[in-house]
Amino acid sequence: MMRISAYSPLRVSFAGGGTDISPFLEEYGTDVINTTIDRGVYVSYVEDSSPLEITSRDFLKTVVFGGNKESNFQEKIMELFMENGILKGRLYINGEVPPGSGLGSSSAMVNSILRIIQELKGDFKGNMELARHSYEIEKNFFGITLGIQDPYAIAEGGFKHMSSRGKDVVFQHLENSGIMKKLDEGMIIAYTGSTRESSEVLREQVERSEKGEREVIKKLTDLKRIAVDMARNSVDGDWLNFCKNINYGWEIKKSLGSKVSGDKVDKIIDLSMKSGAKASRLLGGGMQGFVLVLAEREDVWKIQSQLRMVSDFVMRVSPSTEGTRLFSF
Repeated sequence: MMRISAYSPLRVSFAGGGTDISPFLEEYGTDVINTTIDRGVYVSYVEDSSPLEITSRDFLKTVVFGGNKESNFQEKIMELFMENGILKGRLYINGEVPPGSGLGSSSAMVNSILRIIQELKGDFKGNMELARHSYEIEKNFFGITLGIQDPYAIAEGGFKHMSSRGKDVVFQHLENSGIMKKLDEGMIIAYTGSTRESSEVLREQVERSEKGEREVIKKLTDLKRIAVDMARNSVDGDWLNFCKNINYGWEIKKSLGSKVSGDKVDKIIDLSMKSGAKASRLLGGGMQGFVLVLAEREDVWKIQSQLRMVSDFVMRVSPSTEGTRLFSF
């Protein structure tokens, strides 16, 4: 019995998120700083002779080929397998955080699913091609509003400055910088208690960008500049300014739309900073999900303890260096 399993790490975005979304991306290019982390999405396929079954712990649901059709994400996955001629077997999806949490979980899931499909068809052409295909599928097949950051950052893996001018995506890896050790020792994520559909939050930015609103273009350009500055901070090992730039970028990000922040987000950020954090911001499109907190190693436990008073899910995470990949048990 054939079994194929794929794993995609989740990602943390430090700066530049929003500059990777059309139409700003095509006209001005993007600069983002991100890292994949030691949490992710597992997808396993087992060959058998029965109609294709898709089970997801995240959605607490099983769908079977030939059953009642519903308009949901799992049915779209079923359709994707059908289009690729895969009609039998069992697919199991398991994410380590809730979907819609601001950590790129949808891109991680799609990356892993496509990696399995490509393996079954003998059509794998490398992780850059995987990322390109994943972006197109998420945007055009699943109808998700997203930037290029997530599928590419997750497929590539690592702590990096990611930029794009035109069609090419370029990575400047920063794993050898002094910042990497600081992230390994002092990175916390705290859950707001609920998730959101990022497309809804990002749609306002897209609409304003399409209209060419000067204020939005200026703010997105500022976010690009901050990301470039942070790449320089990383090379120089300048932890203090790296953190200051995260906070500066978050202030700009909040002003890009009416649904970016919220009371719970502000409460977690305020408490973390008062407890000694060096930087804090919401991850992802906005409103809900996980808040990132960066701290000195000696302050991590104290901050984590304080945040547990306002969040039921506060965990330490570390950067990872690998992207989407197959694995065996």
